[in-house]
Amino acid sequence: MLSTTNINAPSLTNRLIAISRKQFTGSLNVVASSTDKWSLYFFRGRIVWGCSGQYSRRQLRQHIIRYQVKINPINLHPFQINNNHNYWIYQLLCSLLQEQQITREQFDQIIKSIVLEILFDILQQENQRKISYKIEPNTKKNILNWPIVLIDTKSILKKAVENWCNWSNSGLKHFSPNFGIVLSQPEQFQAQISPTLYNKLGKLINSQRSLRDIASKTKSDQFRLAKFLLPHIQKGLIKLKKIPDIPVMFPHLQQTNPQLSKQGECSQEKENQLLIACIDDSLIVCHQMKQIFTANSFDFVGINSSVKAIITLIERKPDLIFLDLIMPIANGYEICAQIRRISALKETPVIILTSSNRLIDRVRATMAGCTDYLIKPIKEKQVLEIVNKYVTSSSCLPQKPISETLALQFS
Repeated sequence: MLSTTNINAPSLTNRLIAISRKQFTGSLNVVASSTDKWSLYFFRGRIVWGCSGQYSRRQLRQHIIRYQVKINPINLHPFQINNNHNYWIYQLLCSLLQEQQITREQFDQIIKSIVLEILFDILQQENQRKISYKIEPNTKKNILNWPIVLIDTKSILKKAVENWCNWSNSGLKHFSPNFGIVLSQPEQFQAQISPTLYNKLGKLINSQRSLRDIASKTKSDQFRLAKFLLPHIQKGLIKLKKIPDIPVMFPHLQQTNPQLSKQGECSQEKENQLLIACIDDSLIVCHQMKQIFTANSFDFVGINSSVKAIITLIERKPDLIFLDLIMPIANGYEICAQIRRISALKETPVIILTSSNRLIDRVRATMAGCTDYLIKPIKEKQVLEIVNKYVTSSSCLPQKPISETLALQFS
């Protein structure tokens, strides 16, 4: 545990060095104003995650663009409506990694880049105003239970200090990369740069984009971009202003597939809709399943906790169960074995969800009482084929997966 002397160290640098040396586990909360807030999470002296209290969604969008991450917007929905904690982006990235929608390299790059930006922002604020630091030892946050990237604190701190010194020494000390860039005299600005460069930058420099937004969009280094813009800022051709975070990254998607009306008519003919359950600790998987089944006129229950799985199944008595193989506390084999010991669920089809296609896993699943196997990532066509095979006829299933009309690429 950090001593009082270390806690009251006069700067971010001293605090992080002490955290690294003491192999501290917990969080460091930093406050510069009512809006300028950051949190850093540590596991045994290494940084696991960092977040900005003011620009979290904007920062996520920048990194999605910068590292060319392709995300179906429907996968962001559960995190957009449940983002009132400091590590919702980390949870989202972990889920995307688990579902193979981003690579491990992309995951590592995004985490390290976000942490580096946060350290830079804190260092800049520390040189301009009084900042308060609050340490929370042994924080019982979910994020500390599954650290995937452990960043060497001293190494990334050194890089952040170098970045800040270069920034400050170049005359950019009071210029935050989070400021919005406003083109106040477009004609004069256009006259002083090449047509090619103006075509690239002119449309992007508006009051709604920050320097970091523009750097991500143009795949530019933000330091070099800031140095280029500085003379134009000094001349008054470009102005800076504080801007808020962006709103929810995607509005609620409206499903307009014409097949849905036919499915609605078909469902009205049913006296009782079939209930499908999905037990998976990934919010993304449960949300994908919910999209698929509600669009196809099934009732759906998603269960994210293996601890609550059996109780929920007994209460709801689903007609078919999708069960993730790898979960904390109890795995899919163990839960399936428990399901088969319950008389009301003994004959219910149980479909194992897994990224593995090994013969040994299939044998174990069969021995545990599983009915069938479905390989991740989730694909609507295969999911509906499973449902058709075990619990329903195909008369109300779409001929073409609805997800094809929902798939969008963030650009």
